Amino acid sequence: MNKAARKPSAAPVVEAKAVHGREEHIAQITANLGRVSCDRRSRVLLVKAAPGGGKTRLLTEATKVARGKGFALVDATGSTPAQLIARRPASAPDVAETAWNRLRDVPEHLPVLITLDDLHLSSASVLTALCDLIVAVRGRSILWLLSFTSEPGGAPSEPVRTCLSKLRGRIAVEPVRRLGPLSGDELAQLVTDHTGATPDPALLALVESVNITPCVVIELVRGLLEDGDIRVADGRSQLVSATLAGNGIGLPSPVPRRVSLLIENSLRWLSEPTVRTLRLAAVLGSPFAPEDLSAMLDESPVSLLSAVDEAVDRGFLVCGEDNLAFRAEPIWRVLLDSVPTPVRALLRRQAAELMLSRPDGVERAALQLAHVARPGNSEELDVIAEGARRMVVGDPSTAASLATRCMQLLEPEQAARVRLASTAVQALTRAGELDEAVAVAKSTIEEATDPAVPGDAEDIAVLRASMSTALLLQGDTKSAVRTADEALVQQDAPSREAVAAHLAASHLSGDSSAVERAREILRAPDRHDNAVRVGAMTVVALDQWGSGHVGDAVSTLRGAVALNHAAGDAQILDPRWYLALSLVRIGEYENAEVVVQGFARATTPTAEAALRARLYLVTGQLDEAEAAAKAVVGPDDRQPSLLAPQAWLTLGHVALRRGALAEAENCLRAVEKDCWQLGTRPWRAACLWLRAQVVAAQEGPAAAVEVLAGTGLRDGALHWVVMEEPAAASWLVRCALAVHRKDVARAVVDTTEYIAARNPLIPAVRAVAAHARALVDRDVDAVAEAGRSHRNPWAQAAAAEDHADLLAVRGDHETAIAELDRAMNAYSGLGGERDATRVRARLRELGVLRRHWKHAKRPVSGWESLTQTERKVAEVVASGLTNQQTARHLFISPNTVGTHLRQVYRKLGIRSRAALIRLETSRVVNSS
Repeated sequence: MNKAARKPSAAPVVEAKAVHGREEHIAQITANLGRVSCDRRSRVLLVKAAPGGGKTRLLTEATKVARGKGFALVDATGSTPAQLIARRPASAPDVAETAWNRLRDVPEHLPVLITLDDLHLSSASVLTALCDLIVAVRGRSILWLLSFTSEPGGAPSEPVRTCLSKLRGRIAVEPVRRLGPLSGDELAQLVTDHTGATPDPALLALVESVNITPCVVIELVRGLLEDGDIRVADGRSQLVSATLAGNGIGLPSPVPRRVSLLIENSLRWLSEPTVRTLRLAAVLGSPFAPEDLSAMLDESPVSLLSAVDEAVDRGFLVCGEDNLAFRAEPIWRVLLDSVPTPVRALLRRQAAELMLSRPDGVERAALQLAHVARPGNSEELDVIAEGARRMVVGDPSTAASLATRCMQLLEPEQAARVRLASTAVQALTRAGELDEAVAVAKSTIEEATDPAVPGDAEDIAVLRASMSTALLLQGDTKSAVRTADEALVQQDAPSREAVAAHLAASHLSGDSSAVERAREILRAPDRHDNAVRVGAMTVVALDQWGSGHVGDAVSTLRGAVALNHAAGDAQILDPRWYLALSLVRIGEYENAEVVVQGFARATTPTAEAALRARLYLVTGQLDEAEAAAKAVVGPDDRQPSLLAPQAWLTLGHVALRRGALAEAENCLRAVEKDCWQLGTRPWRAACLWLRAQVVAAQEGPAAAVEVLAGTGLRDGALHWVVMEEPAAASWLVRCALAVHRKDVARAVVDTTEYIAARNPLIPAVRAVAAHARALVDRDVDAVAEAGRSHRNPWAQAAAAEDHADLLAVRGDHETAIAELDRAMNAYSGLGGERDATRVRARLRELGVLRRHWKHAKRPVSGWESLTQTERKVAEVVASGLTNQQTARHLFISPNTVGTHLRQVYRKLGIRSRAALIRLETSRVVNSS
């Protein structure tokens, strides 16, 4: 955009009202003021910072604090060593004399603060005279606050070091914590002070890329405002869209000219070999492999070490486990733009040729050629297409960009476009861009089925199958089934993609014939490849679960997972998804975690988040469960997906446990409105279970029993309901007995005992049946035993509450109170505020008062806003571990680490690992 045509922002530039991020420094100075007053002895505090680091501002703030504590202030503004030197170079002895004359005017009983700035500009003679004065008056209550600008390595100049060595041992000398760059809330507040509005994440990320000192940040923000690169609206300061436009495959976004100038100026401090190395590295991308850089430079790793060390030391590069990366995208972009376009194209082709010579280099070569390939160059286009295909699982967003870019370089009549479209649709589907996936498929099919454009029926059928998967994930099961049908009839010998998509769509739309078709596939395994057999086994396993054969279902799913691993394919009916959910339901949480980790490596973060949400819910991590589920359902205007029911149900249970009934009702409506077309019994049963609980909370147990009796007892959903959660059966029996509906209670008991008889080796199933039967029989000992057998913590809490009720009826109030306390503590630990409140009321009925300590809500930002899991991830990452290492350390997946890190960065207002390390180091030091 033409800067002359752009209107400058009208946002006011305001001066900072407070010193941000220097609270620890002020506290240290304040503590030393107190020591001087008490000890009546002088002390020296040393303040060092990089140019523009805020030391002068800190001295000003210190004088305000000292004035408030009754200190006399020696105004050193006109008598600092630097200013005296500027006026009279030979006046060194006058520094001590001037300071002494001013001190004589201050009564000796008063404490004094003397501040001297810019000591690094002083000569050795001036500093010697100053040291002699400090030592001479050390018996007075004087706090000397001396500041200097440090050299690049962080050390004071030689004259300053000599001066300090003369003081040590003769007077207390203490360094003030180094004034480093601001981060987190402090950095955001600094930007707010100078824009008049809260910065958005994009603006904060840009500021973080040049966050060397507060002065640099202030100058940058002021310059961006003057240039019109910041727009202030609705209380937010944002980068204008023009500064963010034009991003391509693997390219960082363009940056405003002010940012470019700052980065270009900082590059001047680097050696010429290092700048040359960085420019070439920018062409390779971020991150990049050190061996690629070494080969492109035609230098040995030893020769490369010096340049890399300097770049890392100056904050241009950061080291990963196996590669190097630019610290921030603006740095990368400026260096990339510094390479002339024709030369950049030559370097990209050279890099691609180099990468193709390696077994694992196709993907990286494709990223290089995507920028320079020309229409008609079949060799380059083939590399891009192959690179896209290989990246579908590991990096679906980039794979989709590569595939669509390659399609643009092909003519519509070329058959390769259809195969590329299939790659693009699969990648977009994995990346969660379902609308875009369907749009690409439809437009390509329309072009390919044009009479003037001959198309390959096999390729189009595969594309239709991929489109069916995207439609299925959108929740549009009718269109998914229709599209899968079209894929089948289009081929004489249906492809595995078409068969698998049709089977999945039929089953998830409630087609009862899908189970029989699945069994037919498994009766003739040699006629179908592994991908089709995996889908068939998953359908059969779900049918086994619904009929009460839990052990058989889990066994079948394990076999499908093993077969799917051998096939190396991802399934829309992924057995790992259903196996993980099944293991959670029967209390095998550690095994479920292992399955989830395997699932995460071959699926999208959204799919993993849906499973994580359920695991978090079961273990009482409600904040984490809520965050993961919200990542699945997304904004209100986003089209629902196949994963949405699980997420909405999790959110409903979270709300129910917190006592937010209206919110739970809204979640139920979302499931019923957007996802009810998914006709499978698992979703219907899960909805029925949540609906019954919400109705019970709103209207009482009678209404809940009517909900269950109205549908669950008629359509066979009761099998699914009692296995949805181990506490469900006992809850249903409790409600039925409360309103004298013994028929419902008997139906629940009969169902659980039917399932238990078919699964004698599943402890969780036996515990569910024993608990339900014990309630009907009012068997105190049997309820206690069921509680000990349960693996689910919520079911254990419910059993303790049921045991207490029976004990109270028997007159054993002391033991009943102990059991109620156990139940209340368990509910509270699981986030069940509403249930804990109910138990607390029962205790009052027994004459026992238990105080309710309401946990304060977390703030929206800062360290205290982090959940327990986010805090663990932040601490481990800040210790220097990579995402992969952090995942192994915490027994979670790298995808989960990445998801939590994004939340940590957002809440702490930072954009990089380096900033997290600085913040965590500062926090640990302060706490100690």
